[in-house]
Amino acid sequence: MNISETPHTKVSGLVVTSLNNADVNLLSKNYLLSQLSEYGYLVLRDFKHSIESFANLVKNSSGKISLDPARSFSGDTAQKVDAGFDKVGLHCENGNSPFWPDLCWFYCQQAPIQGSQTTVCDGKLVYQHLSSDIRDAFSSQDIVYTRRVDEHKWKTYAFHALGSQGNAPGSIDETTLEHLLSLTSGSENTRITLEDDGAIYYSFQTPAIRGSRLNPEERHNFANSIFGPSNHYEKPVITFVNGENIPLHLLEEVDSVCDRFTFDIGWQSGDIVLIDNKRVMHGRRRIEDKSRTIFNALSYLA
Repeated sequence: MNISETPHTKVSGLVVTSLNNADVNLLSKNYLLSQLSEYGYLVLRDFKHSIESFANLVKNSSGKISLDPARSFSGDTAQKVDAGFDKVGLHCENGNSPFWPDLCWFYCQQAPIQGSQTTVCDGKLVYQHLSSDIRDAFSSQDIVYTRRVDEHKWKTYAFHALGSQGNAPGSIDETTLEHLLSLTSGSENTRITLEDDGAIYYSFQTPAIRGSRLNPEERHNFANSIFGPSNHYEKPVITFVNGENIPLHLLEEVDSVCDRFTFDIGWQSGDIVLIDNKRVMHGRRRIEDKSRTIFNALSYLA
């Protein structure tokens, strides 16, 4: 298989281009994860592509699959990105919940003619360029996300997540809080309570500066969802673990640094993007071309 490797930007990312329109599934898991470990995100370009080959690539390169119950399903792996048309702030996919995947994938079936770009921002670079005061503020204590999730959404998630482990309940309706809690067993940073109407409230505590499972020895990635969207879900309350709101001046400096290192993917039809979801944040420019068609997949290393 003939490929070329070129930097996506001067500071992050790698574009892997097929020179002979090869099957993308000829790229090995070891190759993808080793490159991802170094560069933070990969753009796979000019390979043979289809929704089926994308799904197979995700499955072959992952330990288990995660699904978002609020998105449209396309098979058992890919889901259509349908989060409205507004700009989307930087975030780690599902990084405001205890169900935070290691890998985030995108497949561009039809590229936009103008604008409408997915953005990426390497949290490793952001951390390196934050002032010492900002680093200390976010390193000294965790942040906490608290939100309400409707009954059907949490039951759908638990049903599919347990199904990927081979022990799903009989149906979504038969899914109980105990099933959901089994997915967070062993986590001291998550609290979930059931409301009278069947919805849940959860509280999820996590560092704003963290390591990646691909590079566990590197603990300094500013990777979180404090600027992230709430499409399809109630907006979470985000505080420090002591209950105080994150001060505006901290958010403003972080936003300024993130903006310096936020880059457009530059979608071409057939592109697949693989992101280290615990190092690199992503977002989106406002949708200008509504014919843009992109699918998403989420997965864990093990």
